[in-house]
Amino acid sequence: MRILVTGAAGYIGAALVRSLAPHHEVLATDQGAMDFGPGVEAVTGNLAYPKFARSLVTAQTDAVFHLASLVSGGAEQNFELGTKVNLDATRDLLEACRLAGNRPRFLFASSIAVYGQGGDIGDDTPARPRLSYGTQKLVCELLIDDYSRRGYLDGCALRLPAVMVRPGTANTALTGWVSAIIREPLAGRDYVCPVAPQTTMACISVRRVVEAFVHASRLELAAERAFLLPGIPVTAREMLDAAKARGAKGAVRFEPDPRIQKAMEGAPRSTRSARADALGFEPSRDIMEIVREYQEDYPDPSVARHG
Repeated sequence: MRILVTGAAGYIGAALVRSLAPHHEVLATDQGAMDFGPGVEAVTGNLAYPKFARSLVTAQTDAVFHLASLVSGGAEQNFELGTKVNLDATRDLLEACRLAGNRPRFLFASSIAVYGQGGDIGDDTPARPRLSYGTQKLVCELLIDDYSRRGYLDGCALRLPAVMVRPGTANTALTGWVSAIIREPLAGRDYVCPVAPQTTMACISVRRVVEAFVHASRLELAAERAFLLPGIPVTAREMLDAAKARGAKGAVRFEPDPRIQKAMEGAPRSTRSARADALGFEPSRDIMEIVREYQEDYPDPSVARHG
């Protein structure tokens, strides 16, 4: 298969490219530098420019994994840029698929931000986003449904919980602390956590997310095209305790930021989906598994620091 992966220099995108490359012909694109070695064609460019976005899909493209986005905090701070990157670029890719004429599979990284509420989220929870990021993701899901209904592509959206543990420096995601509270102490660095110890997030590891995208690409889809991935509930204290149990030396101090704390109190604590279970999507087992996988993928803390 010839596969396009957008956001390929990112945390999930890079892991997905590495998983797909041994078995498929992969075209990877992002704004940043990419070096996946032989077998992966890397194209640098900005999806916010329609001509570039539409040039990426041809009649030879069998599947598109669309992961590129401006994350929650960034989309809230810059509405125009968030709309261009998260909504307009997605529509340009959908149009490219329509014009290619070969009905490719389209896999979209959506988010639990589409729900806009806290607590335990399930299949019957209505999608009512409270942030621009969640609204943009939900609109894209609806577009993918319509393009699929009309036969232009075969689309599927995965609503992702907090994916961890992200290497490198912090991005503008409001949930960036869920990775930093593990990554920084494991690297021997102190960290000031912007939420209270009891703050709970629905979490999943990047390995489970990559498995989910690959699994979704093979499913026979019917009317339902947006799936909620299972996210286990983990408190900030439990994240820190798991890092300590795995050898973390850096100290963590909790100093809640009112803006971030309020946002987290309105975020899902856990996500459970009978539909996803029935289709074979698997959750992370526990926070210790997530931390162990991170250490296996990034055994050198200095590499983890710089991504």
